[in-house]
Amino acid sequence: MLKLPKWFFQWSEENPTDIIGPAVLTGTVVTGAAVAAMIVAFDNPYRTEDIQTGPRGIGMAVSKFVEENPQYDEYEETYVAFDRVEVPEGTPTAAEAYGEVIAFGDMDQANFDQLTKAMSAWTGTDITLVVSEDADPTQLAITENCIETTQYLNDSWDTHNLASEGVGVNCYTCHRGQPTPPGSWLKAGAVNSAAEGWAAIQNRLLTYEGAHTATDFIHKYTQSEYTSLPVDAVEKFLLDGESIKVHDLDSRVDQQPGDPTWQDAERTFSLMNHQSNALDVGCVYCHNTRAFYDATQVTPQWSITTLAQQMAIDVNQTFFEPRSEILGEESAKMNCMTCHMEVISPLNGRNMVAEWPELATMAE
Repeated sequence: MLKLPKWFFQWSEENPTDIIGPAVLTGTVVTGAAVAAMIVAFDNPYRTEDIQTGPRGIGMAVSKFVEENPQYDEYEETYVAFDRVEVPEGTPTAAEAYGEVIAFGDMDQANFDQLTKAMSAWTGTDITLVVSEDADPTQLAITENCIETTQYLNDSWDTHNLASEGVGVNCYTCHRGQPTPPGSWLKAGAVNSAAEGWAAIQNRLLTYEGAHTATDFIHKYTQSEYTSLPVDAVEKFLLDGESIKVHDLDSRVDQQPGDPTWQDAERTFSLMNHQSNALDVGCVYCHNTRAFYDATQVTPQWSITTLAQQMAIDVNQTFFEPRSEILGEESAKMNCMTCHMEVISPLNGRNMVAEWPELATMAE
């Protein structure tokens, strides 16, 4: 038989008509004990994890719900690795078996075939066309361009992609099994036909063929969803290479030619939103937000991000913009979202060049 505590009887004597008060108190205590027991048994679903990004005491930390595991790249689960094939001596090379090929001609035929199968799976495109006698010239040119891009990222930009440490990128890093990388982007142009100048690239929802929804496209490309921020930030900064720096302590009353304008500031804010969403982090991941203008108070991640911006400009100008001439139409381009897809470490830091180091070295 349940024995009630003395305070319950004392309360009842002093408050003979108040039965709700002790009932609520008892229920609260019992519920609290039950919740505490569940947390101990099953863990707290709202537990957070703090990642310190800067000096202590100034709030430079990123907080995430552990249960949501936001820095886990789900695309890794669908990645298919293709191991190399053991071949006997005397196996012909790809060039010997197929004649002139656009890349990897020195590889043995068996592994060449295996790599083309891998590239086909990673891109959702039949890359075996590279060995076809009647292959489409445009498709061959695009494939060659993509291979050179991958090797260039791993060879010339290994300081960011870590190919020198055996991580790097391959076709799947961007394509994620689709012919057009889901995180790629196209130029905005003057999307508002009813306006000219600055108004033509503000406060506009964009979509394009292949995007799942307009919101999905805005999220991955412009990062200005539901705002009046300009939609051409990544074009100006990560293709044209315009200066991103706009913050200083000088008055804008006496504006001088060449000084950053408020339009530049809006584009910069739009780009910062893009980078924040691409890695699923906040401002303090790179900046001390009480002094954005002071480069001595940034985090190490700021330098990594700055390097990545220069990498995007280089690759867009070297490979993706010229590819438009091959296609006869505008080619999709890269930004931070193209590889990161809302996590700091794409594909959970998986080694993307382990099976095929040929993708990590530019041809001599």
